[in-house]
Amino acid sequence: MIELKNVSKYYNTENNVTVGLRNINLKFEKNEIVAIVGSSGSGKSTLLNVISGIDTYEEGEMYFKGNETSYFNQDDMDIYRKNNVAFIFQNYNIIDSYTVLDNVIAPMLLKNINYDDAKVRAIELIEKVGLSHRINNRGMNLSGGEKQRCVIARALATDCEILACDEPTGNLDSKTGIEIIKLLKEVSKDKLVLIVTHNYDEVKDIVTRTVKISDGEVVEDYVVKPVEQEQYNEPEQVTVGIKIKNLFNIIFNNIKSTPKKSIFTFLVFLFISMISFYLYLSCISSSQISVFNPDSAFENYEYNRLIAFNYDHTKINPKIYENIEDVYYENAFYEDIVFNVTVGKKGNRDVQIPVVYTKYDIEYTHLSGEELSDSYAVYIVLPYDELDRYSLLISNLVEGYVDISNHQIPFIGIGHSKNVNSPVILSSWDISKYVYSKTYKTFVSAKMVNTLTNEVFDIKRSYQNVGVPTVYMPKKYMDIEDKIEFEFMLNNLYPINNPEDLRISYTAAGEDVYFAMPYNFEPSYDGVYELTIYANNPIEMAEKLEKLGLTVVRPAVDYVEVSLNHVLYLLYTVISIIIIFILYLVSYAVLSKIYSFKTKDYTVFRTLGVSKGNMKFIVIMEIVSISLVANAAGILTMYGLYKGLNLEFLSIVSFNNVYITLLSFAIAMVFSYYIANKFNNGLFKNSVNSTFKAEV
Repeated sequence: MIELKNVSKYYNTENNVTVGLRNINLKFEKNEIVAIVGSSGSGKSTLLNVISGIDTYEEGEMYFKGNETSYFNQDDMDIYRKNNVAFIFQNYNIIDSYTVLDNVIAPMLLKNINYDDAKVRAIELIEKVGLSHRINNRGMNLSGGEKQRCVIARALATDCEILACDEPTGNLDSKTGIEIIKLLKEVSKDKLVLIVTHNYDEVKDIVTRTVKISDGEVVEDYVVKPVEQEQYNEPEQVTVGIKIKNLFNIIFNNIKSTPKKSIFTFLVFLFISMISFYLYLSCISSSQISVFNPDSAFENYEYNRLIAFNYDHTKINPKIYENIEDVYYENAFYEDIVFNVTVGKKGNRDVQIPVVYTKYDIEYTHLSGEELSDSYAVYIVLPYDELDRYSLLISNLVEGYVDISNHQIPFIGIGHSKNVNSPVILSSWDISKYVYSKTYKTFVSAKMVNTLTNEVFDIKRSYQNVGVPTVYMPKKYMDIEDKIEFEFMLNNLYPINNPEDLRISYTAAGEDVYFAMPYNFEPSYDGVYELTIYANNPIEMAEKLEKLGLTVVRPAVDYVEVSLNHVLYLLYTVISIIIIFILYLVSYAVLSKIYSFKTKDYTVFRTLGVSKGNMKFIVIMEIVSISLVANAAGILTMYGLYKGLNLEFLSIVSFNNVYITLLSFAIAMVFSYYIANKFNNGLFKNSVNSTFKAEV
């Protein structure tokens, strides 16, 4: 079955070459039980490792059923082990995190036996080796004898013709050792059993042949009990891959059987996914802002919007704007004045939110409800980068009402836009008169001048509901009413005509002057002080107006080549990339350490004949699966924290979309794949035997 001709094995150290085997010539047949003996370091374990394919040889030839093995590459040797060799080690090499049942099932899954059938067969073998009472115990909780029985059951599960035993009783007491040797005798039928031992007396009653090794050479080889040699055909290397279902069974078992390592790995991936996701969305947010350089004084920075006025805030000459063909509004100051409105719905608590109003139909994306129509209703457009801030209100907004100056106006839908700072109310009906009283009541300042004494009073506004605009003054001014002048200004910039029906009333006490507006107050101007223009070509229009002497402000100045927003965006992006890079380096170091502790488990799988490709798939899918679950959990956690705790700094999740989510999963996959691939390269860098020695 096995024949070695002039086989030599060498070990390279730093400055020396050590002989492991020298010119070995041996032949072994099925049904033999061969004791390989010799002093410590004589080469007996090396011989067993070469025969079983967990170590290489440098010279000579080893034949398996007449087939040369010197040309075998790593995959060929993996197939050779999986199909033909079962192992029993001195150090057991049981998968400690697996149960007894899982340990015995594993090699059968690798041979494409269905899990249910493998489980039935495993239970039979566990009963055969007397370990039924420990079937669901993990390997780490077994005694030495129990571990060896488990390994024997696993070896039988492989149904291989060669049983390689390296000091199978070396770590056992004498009584347990005798029991293990008897068990080996019972299971040796139709197998070649090779037993490396330092205690020949334990095996002398079962062996059929003894080979003694000294200094890497065979010094004795004698037959104790002759066995009949069998004729055999030259074997074929079976290259059938492992069923994907069985591979995933192993992957799932690896994750399940090491809960602490799996949970810690999950937490590392969760942490890095949440931080990376947050920083990435922050960069997206910054990039949205960096597209233009919106002036903070304006709430509506629609791309084509211009604000034009005289530098000294005097009236604009009508000749300048009478030929403008684009859409424009005169004195549309309300478009950038923020005021609060009550938003509510029957059965729900009313909520105050800040809004602005425009007659122009700005660009927006519809979210819910109905599109704007000709009905007496309004439509609310939310800022895109603050969607989640208002998400808790959206369910109350649809089919609700907006209260503006005690006028409850129904609204039919909600949209969002990247071009507004505050929620915007759109209406197909002119609701300016409702907005005026709300806006100008808040943003109109007034002064009273006593022309006799030149005293100037800043008038404090009151919020009383009056029929006509009213000024409340102390009684001491009753006799000089004709000596008092009033000046009304919008944000201290543009004069507002005094209401013709302004009423003066005198208070009983106090020195302050108050002013009250009615809810239906509409300001009047003696001309045009400001133009709000929505130009088809805003850049050309701005240049034209500036040539005519106007000061032009464009809230969204995206034609600015370099702005502060661009600089901040680039700086933030660079810092984010550095932080993410450092996080990935640290995570890589931590995860590499975690998986280095699993090297032994994966090497056991190598002894069972798992090829490099299959082993790579197992490790990659194990790490990638945890990574993807952690990434999904990270994204959901951020949404949950924001929705549940209403954490404002997490409102950035509103920038997320399907593509960003897919990108985050792709990055997680690439990173976890890189870790798994690096680990696999290290795992297969050396032979199985060298890897085991490194672990020990």
